[in-house]
Amino acid sequence: MNDRKGVGISILSILGKVMLCVVFIVIITVILSIAAAVLAIARQPALEMSMDAVARDAFFIKAALWAQIIGFIGGVVINYAIFERRQKWPLGLYADQLWRKMGEGFAAGIILISASCGLIWLVGGVKIVSIQWNGTIAQEMIGGFLLFIGVAVNEELFARGYLQGLVKNRFGTIASVIVSTIVFAFLHSFNPGMWSTSLPIINLLLAGLLFGVSRVCSGGLWMPIGMHLSWNFLQGNVFGFDVSGTRVASIIQIEQSGTDLLAGGSFGAEGSLVTTLILLAGTFLVYVYYHRINLKNHISV
Repeated sequence: MNDRKGVGISILSILGKVMLCVVFIVIITVILSIAAAVLAIARQPALEMSMDAVARDAFFIKAALWAQIIGFIGGVVINYAIFERRQKWPLGLYADQLWRKMGEGFAAGIILISASCGLIWLVGGVKIVSIQWNGTIAQEMIGGFLLFIGVAVNEELFARGYLQGLVKNRFGTIASVIVSTIVFAFLHSFNPGMWSTSLPIINLLLAGLLFGVSRVCSGGLWMPIGMHLSWNFLQGNVFGFDVSGTRVASIIQIEQSGTDLLAGGSFGAEGSLVTTLILLAGTFLVYVYYHRINLKNHISV
């Protein structure tokens, strides 16, 4: 009975901390979004006549995205500092082998998303319409890369750093990966095309599993951050697929030529059955790769 009571208290404690973290995230995001709206109006005073016009302003849209990214990072940092710092469980931001681990993740992301997009093209899911490169595209590529750095850091810090670490500290590794995987998938609930078929949620669960396993096996966040970054950047800005339902500027222009099952539909490559198979294979390969390294170095995960 006491064990059940202890488990219940631990679950409530975790839920309470996560909810408070979300409150901090919302507060920071709202404050920064208001500041972004003020700056947008200062740049174009005519926008003051309509909040809808502000919401559609290109500067505000980009600034609001960064407000959300900073909100997630700030919320996690505040919550960790208040509740977890003395517990001494790590967020996973070790400086040791930072560039090596990030490089491994970046390379893994390139291989996996290239295999997915390439196979979708090979089986007739999409066709290449054109390949373009100019000054505007170059600027968009730089902006996209920086944005996806922010996305990778904030999502991995929240899901794999804070949430996974919080659950692991009380319930162990397997439970922590399961919880972070589910939460990560449902963080994308309002993305365009998310519920168009069953594959987007399945693939996001598998992507969360891949990142969660990578965080455990690599011993930190830098590997999943690197993989998350290259996966998103190449998928959208290079190969021309929507990234979790969001359209971005790209070098390669594609057009759907097959079924949604193959092409991914409005959700992009992450809505394709091909990606399902790639994510399963990627998770297995990452586990095997780090398992061998950890055995060689006598490291326990």
